[in-house]
Amino acid sequence: MVRTTSLILLAALSATPQERPEILTLPRAVELALEHNPRIVDSRDNLEQARLSVNLAQSAFRLKVVPNVLGSFGQSSLSNQTYGIRFSQRLSFGSLIEANVVSAGSRNQLGDFYNADTSFLITQPLLRGFGSAVAQRDVHRAETQVAEQLRQTRITEQQLAVDVASAYYRVVGLSLLVEVASKTLESSRSLLEASKAKLEAGRVSQLDVSRASQLAAEAESQLLDSRGNLEDAKDLLRGLLDLDLDYDFEVSREIPHLIEPVSLEEAMTLALRARPEMDGARQALAEAERSVDFGRNQLLPQFDVKVGATRQETAPTFWNSFGLNNYHFTTFFAASVPVDRTPEQTQYHGSLIERDRRRRAVEATERRVSEEVRRAVRRQERLLRSLEVAESRLEFADQELEVARLRFQRGLANNLDVVNAEENVLSAKSRQISILAELAVARLAIREAVGILDPRRDLVEAPEPPRLFWEPTDEPDR
Repeated sequence: MVRTTSLILLAALSATPQERPEILTLPRAVELALEHNPRIVDSRDNLEQARLSVNLAQSAFRLKVVPNVLGSFGQSSLSNQTYGIRFSQRLSFGSLIEANVVSAGSRNQLGDFYNADTSFLITQPLLRGFGSAVAQRDVHRAETQVAEQLRQTRITEQQLAVDVASAYYRVVGLSLLVEVASKTLESSRSLLEASKAKLEAGRVSQLDVSRASQLAAEAESQLLDSRGNLEDAKDLLRGLLDLDLDYDFEVSREIPHLIEPVSLEEAMTLALRARPEMDGARQALAEAERSVDFGRNQLLPQFDVKVGATRQETAPTFWNSFGLNNYHFTTFFAASVPVDRTPEQTQYHGSLIERDRRRRAVEATERRVSEEVRRAVRRQERLLRSLEVAESRLEFADQELEVARLRFQRGLANNLDVVNAEENVLSAKSRQISILAELAVARLAIREAVGILDPRRDLVEAPEPPRLFWEPTDEPDR
């Protein structure tokens, strides 16, 4: 006896308590998705690449310093050694400043000497290439790409947040359906036991027992289907959050009853101003306008004015080859007019076509945004009306079930009415849960359609979620 007790105590001490699954809330799910979802990661990588392109384009307007040293080793090093440095700076309005300082060592029968060649040159285009819009064309295009990638990242975050919320509330709804199916199975089994007891007493027929047995089998099948659908929904949510398939979690069994109180006119007006797609279409049109101006500038002849100062001296030592004396200033111009302008003309006419296409794209985007807003607002209104009908139907089904059970218990009717009432209650509860889940997502879909959805702020749980109709309550009016 003592040995058996010791084994039991040892087994109890060695047993580790089973860890409970993590309670995953909607804000936490959205946070995980915004960190790990491949769509977000790809979008952020594209944004980083666009920013690198801006840095590359801006580097053309930074000071360029290129040292140049060429020489040999040994006794002939003085006659073959060259020291030079080149500076260049392109300004934002098209000017180019260049400086080149070179000193080359040589030797003849008279001895060693250094040839110095120093030049400063300022080039200013007057026709083709004139102006900051033309000179910084690549910078503007790169900045436009960054802005577009920022908009795409915002759109991706909004769409992903709605997808996660839809998957999350589907898990919540199916979890509630599993509970409902479990209660229905218990109720059907109780009905089966009661029918068997009444059959032994001779108060019901075998048909009533068969009917109750069929109801229990259907309830068990409904429970199995609900559990399978719940696991499928969890897998979908795990995929959106980029979690392992064996990651176990539970969700809050609450569906917030929140709506977006906005009229159709207000939503459409706000969407045309706040949607990232609208801003992107307008910015694309502005970029097309800049492309037309750039193409028009490229059709002009090349005419540049240059101002320079040069100094060429021979000095006996290396340090004496550099100085500020004996500079010669000069001013000249360079003109270039190609006879064949086909590439420039083709580019210009292509930019005109692109501008017209972008104008049509703005109008098409306005229509698409308006349609999406109208669809989202109408969906919320339709779900609100459907929820009222579903709640009324559930309340009526509960009353029918209560009356049918009372009549069956008192022997006033067989269990056919109870079976039908059980099925009606299960159908009504399932419908209400489905509508509540869709309504919770519909609010977020409206904010996404309008363009004001902030995934990090708007996806919060309701502080006091509504009580579902079949939940017990002590309130007299319920």
